[in-house]
Amino acid sequence: MTSVAAIVTWRRANELRRLLASLATWREPPLLAVVADHAPDGSSEKIAQAVNLPVRVLQDAKNPGPGAGWTRAAQEALRSCPKAEIIWFLDDDVLVEAEASLRLSAALNRFGLAAPLLEDANGRLWGFPEPLDRRARTRIRQARTPEDALHLLGPGPHPLCWCTGACVAVTTSHYLKTGPHRTDFYMLGEDLEFSMRAATNGEAVFLCDAVVSHLPPERPGSSQAEKVKFCALLQNLAWLSFHSPRSRHMK
Repeated sequence: MTSVAAIVTWRRANELRRLLASLATWREPPLLAVVADHAPDGSSEKIAQAVNLPVRVLQDAKNPGPGAGWTRAAQEALRSCPKAEIIWFLDDDVLVEAEASLRLSAALNRFGLAAPLLEDANGRLWGFPEPLDRRARTRIRQARTPEDALHLLGPGPHPLCWCTGACVAVTTSHYLKTGPHRTDFYMLGEDLEFSMRAATNGEAVFLCDAVVSHLPPERPGSSQAEKVKFCALLQNLAWLSFHSPRSRHMK
């Protein structure tokens, strides 16, 4: 299935370079990767020129947040490649190997959204989607590695309630039906809200045999920046818990 990629980046040149290089190794690389650069300094353009992949960079120094970045990037990707069947929504700090892309793409023959498990640099389970099945929710919380989750739940596909947006594959038709990411959350939570809408009627699943590395830079952010992010997350999750009709599992 043909695809495009929508990526949001902010001062992560090394991570963006690594991600784009991984996309170029796929058996069917994206027709186009659109990068929403929210801290433009010229590095993204240099990376785009060096990688063996069609890349377009959209600059926005106002830093409107991931939701706005993914929305703008997806719109540009579909405008340039209207026949693309899949949209990949990606953080700049993931590493998507070819095998994971094939497994997730295959799941989209039956479903509208597919998400992987996320592992850290040490092979530990960094994050996982929230299973729709209550028993699966209990089992997956016992896992420490993706291998544990695969053993406890099986490969899937497993219906999900919501998932993080670090790596999500969505069919173009389902994306157009679901609608874009919210742009008023600024940061943290817009990906969960989007996945909740996409999961309506059992259209969203995750795979335990598709694993994507989530490798943020080791340098820590300032304590003030981390407080701002944490407060934004609490605010947005509280809003979802009490206002979204699809957030019955969020509280």
